[in-house]
Amino acid sequence: MRFKMDHIFNWPAETIVEPLKRGEDIVPMDRLPNVSARKVLSTERKGDKIFSRVEWCVHGQIPRVAQRIIRPEMLTFIEESVWDDNDFSFTTKIIPHYLKDKIRCKTTSRYHVDGPKVTRRRFQGELRILLPIINTVVEKAIIEHLKKNNDENARMLRKILEERHGPPQKD
Repeated sequence: MRFKMDHIFNWPAETIVEPLKRGEDIVPMDRLPNVSARKVLSTERKGDKIFSRVEWCVHGQIPRVAQRIIRPEMLTFIEESVWDDNDFSFTTKIIPHYLKDKIRCKTTSRYHVDGPKVTRRRFQGELRILLPIINTVVEKAIIEHLKKNNDENARMLRKILEERHGPPQKD
């Protein structure tokens, strides 16, 4: 199942992109909804890219139809990400600890200059759950949680940008 969402930030792109180029997590990611724990396993810069591996433990309501197959302890995974300085993007691959051959998820989060004082972030990806009968229900539930976290990330990012750089700018 594919998904996509956009967020608009009324600050110049360099205000957001420069800390990301330095490898900074502008938003404290462990404060996002549904995140129980987050541990950075490795971070390495190679040229104009930053490669990172992060272990996540998340929680959320598992759809009733999937509760016999998916247990709460199975909601731990590795995220392999690459930040690219040239196109202002993160590409991410999720590697679950459980059901590795049944879950596939890749995302891209790219920042676009939408004007001198406006930056748009497009978050999109594809999630595939290869479990007969329950796949669509589980995909929808996980994507709902991903979107909720991404919306909260945008809200937190706006707050942090305002604290660091003043109120949102108007064109």
